[in-house]
Amino acid sequence: MINKRTVIFLILFSIFGLAHYFAVLASLYWYYGWFDVAMHLWGGMLIGLSVHSLATFSRFNFKPTLSIILLVLVSITVTWEIFEWWADLYQSEAYLIDTIQDILLGFSGGLLTHFVLSKYTIET
Repeated sequence: MINKRTVIFLILFSIFGLAHYFAVLASLYWYYGWFDVAMHLWGGMLIGLSVHSLATFSRFNFKPTLSIILLVLVSITVTWEIFEWWADLYQSEAYLIDTIQDILLGFSGGLLTHFVLSKYTIET
């Protein structure tokens, strides 16, 4: 049986995917700087939630510790930033600042989610 944490993750991830799809179609990332900030923070939160969600499955035998969260955050955020560079989805004059901001936002969202879920539980 799927628990509530996993259902919440799947719903939020689906909404995130739709928001990203429509944002790309409507060029929201380029017109509204705050939208990029919100999406990177939300993405980081989803990364933290996904690790906690995976830990609830019986096939995975791990506890979502800070070191695991950090490892997953580094892997995904750096991979995403490399993809943005490869796909030419950046402004060259502010690339370094934007990349640092994006990584910090992803880490902030992921760590915030980890600490909240470590302190408070979602009943299954």
